Amino acid sequence: MKAIRTTFFAAALAATAALTASAQTPAQPRPAAPGPSTAAAIAEGKFAIIDTDAFGDQKDGIKRLVAAFQTVEREFKPRRDELQGLQTRYQALVKEVNDTKAVADQKALAAKADQAQQLEIEIKRKQEDGQKALDKRVQELTGPVYQDIGNALQAFAKARGLSVVFDVSKMQGVVMVVDGGIDITSAFIADYNTRNPATASAATPAAPATRP
Repeated sequence: MKAIRTTFFAAALAATAALTASAQTPAQPRPAAPGPSTAAAIAEGKFAIIDTDAFGDQKDGIKRLVAAFQTVEREFKPRRDELQGLQTRYQALVKEVNDTKAVADQKALAAKADQAQQLEIEIKRKQEDGQKALDKRVQELTGPVYQDIGNALQAFAKARGLSVVFDVSKMQGVVMVVDGGIDITSAFIADYNTRNPATASAATPAAPATRP
C-alpha cells in the first residue's frame, strides 16, 4: 500500500481568522492627535493624507471597527476549533497508516486510509462553507461601519478645508510624504472614536456629525 501523504490545511485552520487578523495587525506608530497649532496648519492646506490600514489596529484604531471584527472572531471560534479537531484526527490517521503499512492487516489499513481520505474531503468542504459564511458575516458587521467611516471622513475633511485626502495605504511606493503634518490619520481616528464609542452597535452606526 502506498503511504498517504499528509496534507496540511493551514488555509482551512486560518480561514475564520484571516480577516479578523487584519484588524489586529499593529500599525506603524503614529504621533498623538494634533493639538490646536497642528490642526490649524492642516486647516490651511488643500490636501492631506490618511492611512486607512491604521483603522483596524487593535490598540490605536477605530474602536467600533475593531469591535466588529472581534465579534466575528468570537462567533466563528467554534468552527475554527472544529476544523482544528478534524485536522488533528486526520494527521493521526495518516501517521498510523504510514507507520504500520508494513505490518498491519492490509484490509484494516485500507479502511483507515479510506477514512483519512473522507476526513480530508470533509475538512475541505467545511473550510469552503466556513469561508463563505465568514465573508458574509464580516460584510454584515463591518460594511455599515466602513460606510459610516467614509461619511465621517468626508465631513472631517470638509470641516478643515481639505479638498483631497489621499489614502497612502493604497499608494505604497507612489506617494512620498515629506511633511508629516499633512497626515490626518491619528486626528481622524481620535475624532471618530470620540463621536462613536465602541459600545455602540457596529451594525447600526450613528449619523456622522458635520461639525469639526
